[in-house]
Amino acid sequence: MKKTNLKECFIVRYADDFKIFCRKKKDAEKFFVAAEMWLEERLGLEISQEKSRVVNLKKQYSEFLGFKIRALPKGKTTKDKDKYVVSSFLSEKSKTKVKRELLQQIQYIQKPRNEKDEYLSVNIFNSMVIGMHNYYRMATNVNLDFQDIAFLVNRSLNYRLRERVKTKSELPQNGFVYKQYCKSRQMRYIKGRPLAAVGYVQHKSPMFKKAKINKYTPEGRTLIHKNLTVVDTDILHYLMRNPIANRSIEYNDNRLALYCASQGKCAITKRLLEFGRIHCHHKTAIQDGGTDAYKNLILVDVDVHALIHAVKGNVVREYVEKVKPDYYMRDKINRLRKKLNLETIESYL
Repeated sequence: MKKTNLKECFIVRYADDFKIFCRKKKDAEKFFVAAEMWLEERLGLEISQEKSRVVNLKKQYSEFLGFKIRALPKGKTTKDKDKYVVSSFLSEKSKTKVKRELLQQIQYIQKPRNEKDEYLSVNIFNSMVIGMHNYYRMATNVNLDFQDIAFLVNRSLNYRLRERVKTKSELPQNGFVYKQYCKSRQMRYIKGRPLAAVGYVQHKSPMFKKAKINKYTPEGRTLIHKNLTVVDTDILHYLMRNPIANRSIEYNDNRLALYCASQGKCAITKRLLEFGRIHCHHKTAIQDGGTDAYKNLILVDVDVHALIHAVKGNVVREYVEKVKPDYYMRDKINRLRKKLNLETIESYL
């Protein structure tokens, strides 16, 4: 077998975050320098010195996309001593964020303005729990992390909602998702409506995407285009040909990625975005330390963007009339306004 001087590595990437896995420390150190130079010289990007470093996964955890991962010996026998498996948890930052968002949603359930408001608040809480479970269940120890989170959430439910929370419901629970959750003893109900059990989650191994889907073969490119049929290619091509002036390559690249990921819809209203109405909003403003990273951007309609930034009462009321946001939309808009240190839109109505 002919030998090569090429270094073996495995790259895992999502948006602007990536990990390079190597078998040897000296290879990892060379890749680190090479990647840093390539990003700086070719793209004009600087890596984060706090987050970027060489880590021995056999000795300590490394964080990636809200998880912390480590390699542990597969077994104690001689046969398995050189084999390793992944052990993963939610990162501490992710656990804190999950706790904060769920506890905040419980406060909305605690003081509803009317029956409809209560119904929507419960539904949002359930969608948050189910969404968090679906994302973080890739962690091998997700059940341990969510049991810790569930302890605080359940305590808050019992304290804030008191007699409104029941452990049983006389009403039938329709839908596959709720029926699955109802198997848990942690289930709670408000006026017969289920509150998804925060601690009821099990690990599920992530699946590789089909190897056929790639940009290097005619068949692979055909499959990629097939998956993009839900996106208006005319608008996508327009965005590609008309990048925002005075913005970074990262910003304009992520604008395209967001359009494809959202299937051409506004992140707030979920309506299809039209020519001339597509705005890319920074969740944390540049002047407040925000970046052009994918996770700091969101694609919205021009009227929604105006409503997010509006500071005058008459302007807020004008765009509320145009957008006509429901409870869920208002909640998302208010969260974005809070990041800009602006008051909620309700304070102007």
